[in-house]
Amino acid sequence: MKTRGSKWRKSGFHWLLISPSLLFLGLFLVVPFVLLAVLSFRDVDSLMNLLPTYSFAQYKEIFTSDIYLGTIGSTLWVALVTTAICIVLAYPAAYLLVRSPNRKLRTFFYILLVSPLLTSVVIRTFAWIVLLAQNGLVNEFLLKLHLIDQPLSLLWNMKAVIIAYVQVMLPFAVMPIATSLEDIRPNLRQASMSLGAGRIRTFARVTLPLTVPGMISGAAIVFSLAAGSYITPLLVGGRLQPLLPLAIYQQVMQISNLPLAAAMSFTLLILVAVVVGLLGLIMKRWEAKING
Repeated sequence: MKTRGSKWRKSGFHWLLISPSLLFLGLFLVVPFVLLAVLSFRDVDSLMNLLPTYSFAQYKEIFTSDIYLGTIGSTLWVALVTTAICIVLAYPAAYLLVRSPNRKLRTFFYILLVSPLLTSVVIRTFAWIVLLAQNGLVNEFLLKLHLIDQPLSLLWNMKAVIIAYVQVMLPFAVMPIATSLEDIRPNLRQASMSLGAGRIRTFARVTLPLTVPGMISGAAIVFSLAAGSYITPLLVGGRLQPLLPLAIYQQVMQISNLPLAAAMSFTLLILVAVVVGLLGLIMKRWEAKING
């Protein structure tokens, strides 16, 4: 009885410690989500009525309109391209961070990696405007080298959005991969090389398969951030880019169609959740394959 009572007291103490966080998340995350879900089904004409009416009109408009379907497709495509580029660029950076023999050099690389996260996204995005504008540094450099005859249009298009996305999201892809590389025991690589495998074969057969979960985790983080960001594409791409976060912003701030904006928000949330869920399923199967 004393043991059972002590377990109950210990469990109650744990719930007491976590209750402030649960209360905060409930008030400022769950409740707004529920209100947003209710708003997404509300008819626009009944916003000012005391007795509101509800329907699937907002979702029907989203999934039957070619404009909105194209916007959804563009959003997913940009997020996927950004994720792929970030993973490709993040792997060698993470490998250099973990395998650097000089501790001071490794610390310096970590500082370079983390320091952009200490700067506002708006400031980093404005830096890209300075670089990519028609009178920016890139065009001036190319003109001085006589590689181009007139300034290139590097801003206000989807390419600029992807470039800025990659710069902003890259640290979020490097860290999970670096963590996976650090978790690999050195004796596994030593055993592979002692059995006759070279460095390339050891990397392909040992290191790379063991870091796939880190790559998937980084891909999930980058995809989620890229699909839901609106500041970066608004500044470097312009408000006319066919991206779902920009469409939500326009519906709220310019058109004031709150139910349609809420429906778009939940559509984006579901799409991101499906992609992240698929990535999680792939990671579980890969880990089961490696461990089995």
